[in-house]
Amino acid sequence: MDDDAHKFIQELETRHGSKLSWRTYATWYATTKGVAREFGVFLYKVNDSFFFEDFERQPALFGFSLRPRKNREPFVKYEDSFACTDVESVRTVSRSNALKIIRQPSHPVKDASWFDKAFRQVVEMVLLKDGTVHFFEVMDRKEFRRRLSDGSV
Repeated sequence: MDDDAHKFIQELETRHGSKLSWRTYATWYATTKGVAREFGVFLYKVNDSFFFEDFERQPALFGFSLRPRKNREPFVKYEDSFACTDVESVRTVSRSNALKIIRQPSHPVKDASWFDKAFRQVVEMVLLKDGTVHFFEVMDRKEFRRRLSDGSV
């Protein structure tokens, strides 16, 4: 881990007063609160809670920075969290179905089929007891689910 990443992890641990027990990068994120992040969020667990935040993405091509468009909207950082005990259910759904749910919360939710899991992008749908839904596209879905259940009731 490079110095910047190590310093960032230390700052998070100081902010939350405890060590990060798990961390990953969700390559895509969305919520029924009206927020979607095409380039994902940093997702981590401290004690029995999950935290996530995004970062400003600088446009690049083959590692070379590109100038951003002039009419680009200013970046607004997004941070959120939830406790494992607040999780009502976790389901795997297709990313296209997640987008429909975000636009129209009353849209019926279909679990991802074996075909979806093999040939489409799938995300983990985390339904909280207050009705909020978070969608995370994580590399290791089984590990994410295991970490969710570690601190639940």
